Amino acid sequence: MRLSLSSKGINYSTFLYVSTIILALSSFFIFDYNISFADAQKTSNSTELDTLFERGNTLFNQKKYDEAIPYYDKILTRNASEIDALNHKGISLWALHKYKEALPYFDQILSINSTNVKALNNKGLALLGLQKNDEAIEYFDRLLDINPSDVYALINKGGALLALEKNEEAIQYFDRVLSRNASDVYAINNKAEALTEMGKNEEALSVIKKAAIDNPKDETLQSTMAFILANMGKDDEARQYYQKALKINPNLTEILYEKELDEFNKIMDNKPT
Repeated sequence: MRLSLSSKGINYSTFLYVSTIILALSSFFIFDYNISFADAQKTSNSTELDTLFERGNTLFNQKKYDEAIPYYDKILTRNASEIDALNHKGISLWALHKYKEALPYFDQILSINSTNVKALNNKGLALLGLQKNDEAIEYFDRLLDINPSDVYALINKGGALLALEKNEEAIQYFDRVLSRNASDVYAINNKAEALTEMGKNEEALSVIKKAAIDNPKDETLQSTMAFILANMGKDDEARQYYQKALKINPNLTEILYEKELDEFNKIMDNKPT
């Protein structure tokens, strides 16, 4: 799932590179998007609520967020403090790019439990969607106070710092992830993006090259490789990686930020529309 930072000209429609979580983009953030019904911790054991959760979560996992929301609404009508339903509805709204509408649901969870790690992370992501990067960092910091090793918070805070063009600071957070898992593709890609923004193309290439080879079906890594190579004037190699990314995702141009898109159009000889 690729996350995008609109403040850097990145298309927020792919705010989830975050595949898994996270949000995205250039892949700046992460978010665990795949909700398991078995993992739902519901406050009610009624068969009716179980059925509503199962149907809602099935639609959610199919990315049918508009269809999933009414099921969470029915649950919340019966129990306005049902944390799992609040979280699922908030994420659904977030996935539909309704970031402002998502905030009250995460806030309600935090009013019940101020240390709920999912709500802290998700509110931060919603604030990122609204380009309120400094406010978002406050919530990622609260999560890191609870768990300094939380991967999602580290990458998401790094992404917010990237949006603020604080590239060196951002790299520190990606490095904290990589110190625990040297093959984390989100941290690798984001670090490479930050280095590229700093004009350190050779270093960026050394960071990402192995990951791009090891993950040939990850369009984010392939397109970032292409962008770095294009910056280095290696147009033929850049074209090869853009072609790889296009084969993986024919809608690649929708997840490229402005600088990447400009290089893509130049390398692929596309005419401006």
